[in-house]
Amino acid sequence: MQFVQSQPGDDPIVVEGFFAASPARVFNAWTDPDIIMKWFGLEPNSLHSADIDLRPGGAWRFLHSKSGEQSMGFEGSYAEIEPDERLVFSWSHVVTHADGAREATPESRVEVTFTPKGAGTMVRLVHSAVRSEDARRGIGGGWQASFGSLQDVLAD
Repeated sequence: MQFVQSQPGDDPIVVEGFFAASPARVFNAWTDPDIIMKWFGLEPNSLHSADIDLRPGGAWRFLHSKSGEQSMGFEGSYAEIEPDERLVFSWSHVVTHADGAREATPESRVEVTFTPKGAGTMVRLVHSAVRSEDARRGIGGGWQASFGSLQDVLAD
């Protein structure tokens, strides 16, 4: 199933998918670090850690890879939280070097809506304000893979 609805490289990146689970269960999969660890990323179970402070202004941070020289991940903060209906958060890709120096992409914005549909939930993600076409292509591929893994996690 193709989840990415926007053309590769377009802004915003639009991703949609149907999940055979209630909005509460799908929302929980987006906000519970233990479940996020299973589905987020290019490959299932590829995160090293996921930390979430689920409140407006609360930070989230996912560590994707770590070596002796650097770690790479994603982080941001929650702007809006409507349980079982909507999440809005900022997004940056961050590289942290062994000496503590950090490099972060400019913040972009992610809005995720969870809409009941029949016996499941339609999820619509709009990731906007990603500054480069290459980054948008990469992020679109990442969301495509993540939605596929999320579908598998929710099918269990």
